[in-house]
Amino acid sequence: MEHRPGRRDEVRTGCATGDNAGPGSWENNEMSETSGPAFGWRGLGLDVSRHFFGVDDVELVIDLMAEMDLNVLHLHLSDDQGWRIEIPGWPELTERSSGSAVGGDPGGYYTLADWSRICEYAGRHGITVVPESDLPGHTTAALHALPGLNPDGRTPDLHTGIEVGFSTLSTDAPLTDRYIDEVLTQLAGLGSGWVHIGGDESKVTPHDQYRALVRRAVDAVHRAGSRVVAWQEAADLLDPGDVIQVWDRGIGWQGVLDAASRGVGVLLSPGDRAYLDMKYDPDTALGLTWAGTIELRDALEWDPRQYIPGLDPAAVVGVEAFLWSETLRTRDDLSYMLLPRLAAFSQVATRGSGIGQWQEFRSAVGRQAQGWAERGLRWHRSAGVDWPD
Repeated sequence: MEHRPGRRDEVRTGCATGDNAGPGSWENNEMSETSGPAFGWRGLGLDVSRHFFGVDDVELVIDLMAEMDLNVLHLHLSDDQGWRIEIPGWPELTERSSGSAVGGDPGGYYTLADWSRICEYAGRHGITVVPESDLPGHTTAALHALPGLNPDGRTPDLHTGIEVGFSTLSTDAPLTDRYIDEVLTQLAGLGSGWVHIGGDESKVTPHDQYRALVRRAVDAVHRAGSRVVAWQEAADLLDPGDVIQVWDRGIGWQGVLDAASRGVGVLLSPGDRAYLDMKYDPDTALGLTWAGTIELRDALEWDPRQYIPGLDPAAVVGVEAFLWSETLRTRDDLSYMLLPRLAAFSQVATRGSGIGQWQEFRSAVGRQAQGWAERGLRWHRSAGVDWPD
């Protein structure tokens, strides 16, 4: 099938937000507690690829974000398990690769009308939506839909497990360059000046190909008039004004420090503090434990500007919690893993640190939970808080 890029006016569907929405220019991040939130980028990432969540569920997440003064919703729209966004001119992506999820569960995707609804709802709450299409790894869904992305022309099966690191785009495949250019250009049209290109866990991508593919993605987003966000592994491939998202201390800090010295912003999402798909404790039914367990107090008592030794605190543009969905299937699952930890995270995002604030916070979050109870939301009743009945 011929692939035709959609016109920019066809894919701009309402994600352009008002002046008060989103991170704006992170370089102007010098704020005090009296003048406004500590960080310009106060985000929450939601994985809708491992399991799909519809527009109503995303609107619930936006409601919670707005209550907590968070202003960036980062949607992880493609991975090995499914492709979740309509791309005009590339219908195979949703026709062939949107119906699956982890464990063989049902999938789904957002039409452009759905995307417009999400963006308009977010915009009314002062929230910018940042789309992510991960590459060159985490790409089985794209490879399944488009055999021309495979050098051998074969079509891999869709992946319904949770293993990572086995898929990759290839510089040798005939369709790769066009796919990167056109899909990312259209995502730039769907976003609000930012596009997340992924770049993580590309374990089978040869080093030279990894660099070529990520740089191709960076250039495509810049040509489309947007700035780039990428995961930590891509730190040395970003330009000043782009943002590197930190997630794994095991990767090391040197790439992040070097990027920051060039004027790349640093967004803190460390797995051991900000990944809200980690279990509260070993007995929690939902969640994973690769980064440990994160109880309510763990999500509160840290200082993003001091997390990376040697990093200039002025380089930290903000913080972003993330909710990956390997084990999450329902609206109750979403609220249970977000609450109450998202409230703790929001205190870090707005005040700049949660260290020494437990006593004040535990009283405030107990009162805040009364509203969750009135709306029928499910949350985890962490120890040390007087929760409503």
